Amino acid sequence: MVKRFGSLLEQKRKAAGLSIGELAQLSGVAAARLQEMEQGHGDLPSFDTCYHLSHALFARSGQIFVLQDLWSALKTDRLRSDIPPAQKAGG
Repeated sequence: MVKRFGSLLEQKRKAAGLSIGELAQLSGVAAARLQEMEQGHGDLPSFDTCYHLSHALFARSGQIFVLQDLWSALKTDRLRSDIPPAQKAGG
């Protein structure tokens, strides 16, 4: 399942005109980790990671509310991951 956070991160990165490598350099987050996040794999990122990503995206594109948007998506993904699989399927 692709997580909402990953999709939003990819959308914000592309809107800023950044490659994964460029965002990695600006944010200090490894390119492999960024790729994992965008694809919805691996552990969900921490608030600190969201903070660094949002500052890099804002600095490059001037997008506002990046941190709030990423954090909101991350909270949603965390809530979804806390729901047992049977309840996610409607059972």
